[in-house]
Amino acid sequence: MEEKNEQTTRDYAMGNVLFSWEAHEYFHHERTTDWYWWVGLVAVLLLGFAVWQRSFLFGILILLGWFTSILYAIRTPRFIRFVLTERGLIIENPESKESGKMYPWNQLESFWVFYKPPVHEELSIKSKKTFMPYIKVPLGDEDPEAVKEIVSKYIPLEEQEESLIDTLAHLAKF
Repeated sequence: MEEKNEQTTRDYAMGNVLFSWEAHEYFHHERTTDWYWWVGLVAVLLLGFAVWQRSFLFGILILLGWFTSILYAIRTPRFIRFVLTERGLIIENPESKESGKMYPWNQLESFWVFYKPPVHEELSIKSKKTFMPYIKVPLGDEDPEAVKEIVSKYIPLEEQEESLIDTLAHLAKF
């Protein structure tokens, strides 16, 4: 009985569910051993530059970046559940017992759908927050037009340009 009351309270807080889907948290590229060699070579070159500049902090940053890149390359992405409700967007991890993170529509400015299958299929939402300007939501196998139709009822559709970092990440298969 207590679980049902908790679910009812949670549904009220979320608003009516309009659309939901699950997708990987990011697109996972299959990487060859050449990719790992290139990443290692770039790290060694940058580390050599850090030594030449006598920049200990830059060297540590390069090592941390290399280590993090390798960890993400070998890690398989988790499935994340995305829910569009009357009150906003909810992003939740099905493996977690927590209700997820809600982004109310009144805190979001606009959105755009990047759709270049199979690598780049995402809903990009511009937030009003300064320190988190964009929320990137993978669409998985969902119809981008259905998502666009629902979201456009709450925030305006505004074309966005892909950032240089995003473009480089796609080229480097991150």
